[in-house]
Amino acid sequence: MMPKAPKSQYRRPRGASIEVAETMGSGAAKIKKKIRDIERLLKKNDKLPADKRVEYDRALKALKVELQNTQVQLKAKEIGKKYHMVRFFEKKKAIRKLKQLRKQFEEVNQTGIRKDIKKIRKQLRHGEVDLAYVILFPKTEKYISLYPNAKENDEVDMSNPKAKLGARKTEERRKQIRKEVEKLMEDGKLPFSIDEAITGKAITLYTETVGQSTSISQEIDAPEVKKEGEEEEEDEFFE
Repeated sequence: MMPKAPKSQYRRPRGASIEVAETMGSGAAKIKKKIRDIERLLKKNDKLPADKRVEYDRALKALKVELQNTQVQLKAKEIGKKYHMVRFFEKKKAIRKLKQLRKQFEEVNQTGIRKDIKKIRKQLRHGEVDLAYVILFPKTEKYISLYPNAKENDEVDMSNPKAKLGARKTEERRKQIRKEVEKLMEDGKLPFSIDEAITGKAITLYTETVGQSTSISQEIDAPEVKKEGEEEEEDEFFE
């Protein structure tokens, strides 16, 4: 009986298929390795049948898309972890403000004064956009606070041209995200209702809802359960 050849001596038959299904979702390292395997095979096999070359080209494109999505998800996870607490407190504050505005709207609406009703309705809409902004802000980006504290503002040296430019770009991006969120609301395409956001119902969201095409999901944080009669604490974190 002839001894088995060492594994390293085996050669993949020319034109042999490379399975990619098992690589999908296996992590960036394995996906990169599979991409290198296919690229190496295509480079070394000049006489590869046309149908096989098409097969490998398609597999290569699929793997590159998968790698991009995996890298985006890793980046989103890293950034999301860094800004989790800021977003958590801002969401609590946005909910509290929105509840107060809803209460004010009911009171003003009973007066029948159109001028006041129009004003409070505008404020109410602004509050709803704020809440949706916190939830939908792309997780692949550094979170831009809606309620920056005084200390953060004081740290920006507006006499420094670079700092001034950075502050302007930050403000422009904040406005852009708010506009995108408001457009979703106007078009009825918000992937959750404001009531669901307030109650903390778990909802899967995708960053493509605010202009990105990745399949990253997140859930709305569940609200803290309060005891009956307990008043809401004021957050001083962003005051």
